[in-house]
Amino acid sequence: MLGRSVSSLVGALVLTTTTATATASAAVPAPQPTKGPLPGVTERKGNDQVGKGQAAVVADLNGRPVQFTSYSTVNFQTRGNPFVLWAWQPDRRRFIKTDYGEVAVSPDGRWTVAHLESPREPGKDRLRILDRTTGKSRDVAIQLTEYTPADTENGGIQYPQMRWPRWSPDGRKLLFTVSLARQGDRSAGVLILDLPDFTPRFIKIHKALVTVGGFEWNHDGTRFLVRHGRLGGTTVRLYDLQGKAAREYQVRGRPGGDGRGVFSPSGKRFVTACLPLEKAACVWDAVTGKAVTRLPIVAGARPTTLGWYDEKHLLISTAAGIGIVDLKGRVTETLLKLGKKSEIYPHFSALK
Repeated sequence: MLGRSVSSLVGALVLTTTTATATASAAVPAPQPTKGPLPGVTERKGNDQVGKGQAAVVADLNGRPVQFTSYSTVNFQTRGNPFVLWAWQPDRRRFIKTDYGEVAVSPDGRWTVAHLESPREPGKDRLRILDRTTGKSRDVAIQLTEYTPADTENGGIQYPQMRWPRWSPDGRKLLFTVSLARQGDRSAGVLILDLPDFTPRFIKIHKALVTVGGFEWNHDGTRFLVRHGRLGGTTVRLYDLQGKAAREYQVRGRPGGDGRGVFSPSGKRFVTACLPLEKAACVWDAVTGKAVTRLPIVAGARPTTLGWYDEKHLLISTAAGIGIVDLKGRVTETLLKLGKKSEIYPHFSALK
């Protein structure tokens, strides 16, 4: 969804990072968003009516195993892509409104990768890669039609898309889900970029189910996984790094890739958003595939935030916003407080 943003990258994030952040060591964690309201959040009040939404950081986010890297808001009155991405800029200590669709920050905080599509060259994507330790950036061009064709049936042309960037836990690989041109809810495969050169390689995984989310990593980056089947009757399948199916779990729901990802840090358990409308989080045993527990999710109209926080807690959508929840369903801490009608899509990822 967010990967459909089309515009040129005018990188406030890139241009200003040549200050304190550029000279900082990658071993020193970058400062996280401070307590206070988040800018640009909207609220739908009626047909084509927009109000100011409520969203705020309400906890100290420093020194945690996750990082709050960006969020998207919605501009209901635009004719083009309605999503606006706000990216956290550590050296300026604030969120910056950007002109790109997605941003992914590596677990060690060194690399920032911004993803855009070119409105003048459909099917051709660009990644702008920033090394925060040097302040230097470069672009990598991705021509998706080299890997999977455009669709020219019924007149007109539809192009494949790459979405949902995911860093491997060790920060050495970046993965994108590539969807089919005409069936946007089905995969063409995965695109993996290996560091340090960010050389792309495509692995064909045909027609996996990629609706609200796509391919995700396991706990140590030796496998990636995705949902297969149809809504209401799906499985989760793991693949090795050559694209060979390694295991299939007969479990319900979409793998929850937020925070530290689908698998707990030890790899002993994994989590999916299960039940209709993703009203629950199901935790599964990674060895047996059997259910461990089921916890309520309160996402409302927003997409569900779900993933591991640490071995004993999940990062999850709650009645108050986004919080840390233990495996008995108790909210131990609220990180973001969100208005019930606020149109905001936060993104948390792992932090070493």
